Amino acid sequence: MNFRAIGFPIPEMRTYRPSRPKVTLALIISNVIVYIISSIENGFLSIGDYWVSIGAFVPTSILLPDQWYRIFSSMFLHANLFHIFFNMYFLYVFGRAVEEALGGRRFLIMYILSGIAASIFHAAFSFLEGPMAYAIPAIGASGAISGVMGAYLIFYPGTSLLMIIPIFFFPWFFWIKAAYYILFWFAVQIIYGFLHAAGGVAVFAHAGGFVMGIAVLSFLRNEERIVQLRLLRSIFSYIRYYSVGTRGLGRTVKIVLSLLIMILLAISLYISAFPIDQGQMKTITVSYRCGSTICNDYVGFQPNKIEEQISNIRYTTTRILFNRLYYGGLLYGAGSIEIRNSSSELPIKISVDQYSTIIKVNTTIDYFKATYGKDGFISYGEGKISTYSIKIFVYQGVYQVSLGEPMDYEFSLSTQEFDLAMIIRYTGVLSLLFTFLSLIVVNLMDRRLAIIGE
Repeated sequence: MNFRAIGFPIPEMRTYRPSRPKVTLALIISNVIVYIISSIENGFLSIGDYWVSIGAFVPTSILLPDQWYRIFSSMFLHANLFHIFFNMYFLYVFGRAVEEALGGRRFLIMYILSGIAASIFHAAFSFLEGPMAYAIPAIGASGAISGVMGAYLIFYPGTSLLMIIPIFFFPWFFWIKAAYYILFWFAVQIIYGFLHAAGGVAVFAHAGGFVMGIAVLSFLRNEERIVQLRLLRSIFSYIRYYSVGTRGLGRTVKIVLSLLIMILLAISLYISAFPIDQGQMKTITVSYRCGSTICNDYVGFQPNKIEEQISNIRYTTTRILFNRLYYGGLLYGAGSIEIRNSSSELPIKISVDQYSTIIKVNTTIDYFKATYGKDGFISYGEGKISTYSIKIFVYQGVYQVSLGEPMDYEFSLSTQEFDLAMIIRYTGVLSLLFTFLSLIVVNLMDRRLAIIGE
């Protein structure tokens, strides 16, 4: 569920302006710079596959310390212009006030922790999408920004937002309390997640970031700052609001929010105690040089669906490498092997829509060394091979397949095997902790933390 699907919230102009939100602006600038760099090859319209391959978060990588950097790098990668525009817009709208309430340093900590929690929740709840969801890369700052929205809900539930929703190309304007808007958004994430209606969006990452944004307020709060802002609100308001009301969340909002969090709490408890059996997943860390491209990629396979899963590898040069290793019979073997100076024409199967054909691709192995596990799947390999890409041209429904450019690879790879139930259990325990802390904040600390109560 993208942020843009539920309209534009617009804060009203105000006479009082807090101190410049330096961290919020720095995060926006950083994200924009990274997007420019990562999308330049596609005319700034969408991210390049190379950046996804090296920086996206993959759920199976959560058990590999050398891959943990992906949790952070994925927060600064965005799929396309719409993705980064709406993410940065929501960060600006909600981040300024939350940063004013926490202070720059604490706001940054909350932002990063929310992003980390988003990845953990995404890993914990991927079982709902099936085993291959654990090998699908995820990118975006949405999880961290969801944490900002969770904190905003606790600090400013009584403020109002001017909403703009286009209906048949005409904008519809109306005011809505921030508490109602954010609560509705949070509910939609959970509902879409259980109905599998998110269209590939990691909605439980959003839910996890949101929960963490609330949970961390239990130890990141700056009560002196909150008192000062309460005094200032009587003279200057951050955003237009209908009435000051009582401090904290309203009864209805608190009940509904608690129920939604308790749903996540119950599922986290269940998968922690009884992790869902999703089978085994083999994950391969591969480093290679192909022409001027140097890449460190991370891919996941279930052994009985190798051919199908190779075709779904996003980055072209990685996909071609594993395709040649698969059709060359090098992904499976016994014991260890070493091959030098071997050439052959590999029969590569090409399938596009309903069209399918076989094309022979000359491939030379300068050298290849590998060891294989007990199940025959490669556990370590390195080598140097030369092959060709394949060009597919379609004209008036007629497919033409031919050899493309020569490609020379020098690579090394290693395989780890995970029981997906282990990932579910560990991330489920952490999700349980986060949701429990957020439930405490919502029910026991909301009055202490609210600056403009509902």
